[in-house]
Amino acid sequence: MNLRNSARSQPDPTQVDTTTSTPKSQSSGSQTPPRSRAGRRKGTDISDTKARRSRTGCFTCRQRHLKCDEAVGRCLNCRKSDRVCRRGVRLNFIDTQTVAPPHLIARPEGSKVTFRDDSRLIASLYVGGFEIYPPVQPESPIEENGHPHPDLDVIGSDDLTSIFQSVAHSFDPLGFDVPHTTTGFVETDTWHQSHLMPGDELLPHGTSNFARKLADKQESHQSLTDPDAVSCLRIFVEEIGPRMDAMDEMNHFSQVLPTLAVAEPLLLKALVASGAKYRSLHDPSWPVELAMTFSQEASEALSGAIHDPSRDSVLCATVAMVLGFSASMSPHSMRWEDHLAGSRALIRECGWTAKTPGLGGACFRISISAEILSCVRYNWALSWNPDTWGVDIDMEHAQINISGGHDLWHHRILYICAKVSMLRTALRQCQTLGEEVTRANQLTNLFQEWALYSRWCDQWEKSVPRALVPLGYLQPWQAKSKSVFPEVWLTNRSAIVARLIYHVTRIMLAKNNPLQQGLDDEMQKHQQVHANDICGLVAHTKDRGIADIAIHSLVIAAECLEAPEAQHEALNIIDSMTKITGSTSDSIKDDLKQIWSWVDANPHTVVPSQMHGNFYALDPSLTISETSGSHGNMNNPLLDTGDFSMENHPYQGFYVPPHHHHALNQYNYGAYLI
Repeated sequence: MNLRNSARSQPDPTQVDTTTSTPKSQSSGSQTPPRSRAGRRKGTDISDTKARRSRTGCFTCRQRHLKCDEAVGRCLNCRKSDRVCRRGVRLNFIDTQTVAPPHLIARPEGSKVTFRDDSRLIASLYVGGFEIYPPVQPESPIEENGHPHPDLDVIGSDDLTSIFQSVAHSFDPLGFDVPHTTTGFVETDTWHQSHLMPGDELLPHGTSNFARKLADKQESHQSLTDPDAVSCLRIFVEEIGPRMDAMDEMNHFSQVLPTLAVAEPLLLKALVASGAKYRSLHDPSWPVELAMTFSQEASEALSGAIHDPSRDSVLCATVAMVLGFSASMSPHSMRWEDHLAGSRALIRECGWTAKTPGLGGACFRISISAEILSCVRYNWALSWNPDTWGVDIDMEHAQINISGGHDLWHHRILYICAKVSMLRTALRQCQTLGEEVTRANQLTNLFQEWALYSRWCDQWEKSVPRALVPLGYLQPWQAKSKSVFPEVWLTNRSAIVARLIYHVTRIMLAKNNPLQQGLDDEMQKHQQVHANDICGLVAHTKDRGIADIAIHSLVIAAECLEAPEAQHEALNIIDSMTKITGSTSDSIKDDLKQIWSWVDANPHTVVPSQMHGNFYALDPSLTISETSGSHGNMNNPLLDTGDFSMENHPYQGFYVPPHHHHALNQYNYGAYLI
C-alpha cells in the first residue's frame, strides 16, 4: 500500500471522536502520530525560507547592512555600487590583554629561513592596533657562514623601527603577483585587496577624509551667497593662490582647493580670511575690522580642530599653511608666528617630505623654500636637516627621472641650496676655532663639501628638462628695453622659481669658498653673472605669482651689484615687487643702501656725477645680517617652535596629540633637527 495515499486518506485529527480507539500501529510509544497535510506544508515552508546568515561576507556589505553573496574577489553588491570589497577578519585590539607581549621569533644562527610576522601589518589597519606592539628589536643579519654582515652593523634600533613602520604603512599588496588558486578551497582575497585607498598616501599613519575627497575629486555643487565671502575667495584665487603655487604644477591652492572649500567650512574660513587680509592691505576702502574678524574666526576654528584628537590632520595642515602664508604678508598681524610655526609642525606630524605626492608635497615645498630663502638672507641655521627630506640627488641618470616632472628638480635644487646654506653656517663656526691645526683640517673637509656642491650645481644645470631652460637670453645691448640687466625668457612659473634658487645657490658658493679669504677675479665674475641673471629674470617677468620668492632672491643678488645704474634699477624692481605682496620696502632698501655705502638717505636726488665717487663703492665686508634691519639679530624661529615635541611648540593650550600620535613617537624626530 502506498504510504502517501494512506496518509492522505487519514481523517482530520480535529474531527475524530476522542472515544475512537487508536489503531495498534499508531499507539506504539516508539512512533509519533502522522502530521497533517497543512502542518507538514507549514513546517516545510519554514525550513525553506529561513535566511542563511553570511559568515564570510565582506566588510563593505557589513558596514552597509546588506547581505553579501560571499563571492570571491569582489562580491555582487560591491560590483554594482563600484566599491572596494574589503575582506579579512574583524579584530578588536582595544581590550586585548596578553600575558606575554608580541615579539619577533629569533632566527636560529646560520639558518636561511626567515620567519614572516604579519600581525603588525594587520593590526595597523585598526585604530589603536599598532600601538600595542613594542618596538621591533633589531636582528643581526646572518650570512651563509653564520656571521653577521659587517656593513649592516651601523643600523640602529630606531632606524630599523622607522624602516619597518614606513614599509608597514606604505604596504601595497597589489604590488605582489600572487597566483589565484583554483582548488576547491575558499580563496581569501587578502593579498589581492589593498588596505590603502586613494588619498591615504597623504597621511601614512591614519585616514583623512579630506585627502580622499581630494583624490576622488568630490567637488561640491554648492555656491556661495555671501557677497563678502565671494569677493574674498576670488581675491585668494587670483592673487594669493598663484603665489603659493609657485612651485606646484598642479596648482592646488589656486585651482583645486577652492572648489573643495565650499563644502569644507574650516578651509573656506581660511581662504576667505586670507583674501580679506590681502584686500585690506591693498584697498583702503575695505574695512580692516572685517578682515580682522575673518582672521579671528579662521584662527579660532583651526584652534578648535587642533584640540580634537580625532581631527583630520591633512585638512588642519592645509589650513595652517594658508593662514601662515597669509600672515607673512603682514608681520604685525595676530598670531602670525604661531601659524607659520604651526604649519611646519603639522607638516612634520603628517610625515610629509619630498617623496609625498600631491598636496602634501606642495605644502612641503612651500614651507622649506620660504625657510631656505630666509636662512640665506639672514644667515640663519636650518631647522630641518635636508638629508631627511628623501630627495633623490642622483643626476647622472637624469634621463630616467625626467618623467617625474618638475617637482623632482625643484627638490634637488632646494636640497643643494640647503646644503650650501649649512656649509656657510659650518664655515662661520669653523672660523671661531682656537687651534689653528684643527681649523685647517676642518676647512679642508669643508672645501671638499664645497667642491661636491659645485659639481651638483653643474649637473643640475646640464640635466634639467628643457622646460626649465631659458628659451631666450638677450644681453642688455641686444634687447629693446632700457634695462641694464639681461633679458631671460622662461615660459612657466615653476621654471623661473627653479632658476632663481639655482642662481642664489651659485652666489652663495662664490662667497663661501673655505680656502679663500675673499673673492678672486673668477669668483667675482661668477657672482656678478648670477646676480645680473636674477635681476634680469625678475625685471622681465610679469608673473605676479613669483613675487615673494623674487623679493628674497633679488635682495640676495642686489648685495653683489656694483654699478650705480644697476643698483638704482634693483631698488625700483623691489618697489614694484613689494606693491604686489603688500609689504613695505623701506627696511630692505635701507639695508641695501648701507651695504652699498650710500650716505644720502634719498639716492634719487643724488647728482649723477657723484654716483661714481668713492662714497658709492661696494663694501664687500658688509652683509645684511650685520645691519640694523628688522631681522638682523633674529634667530630662525622654527628652531624652537617648528615641532610639537618642543617646549615652545605652536598652538599652546589648544594642541592635543591625534589618535595616531603614539605611532608617530616611534619615529626618529631628532633627524628633523640639525
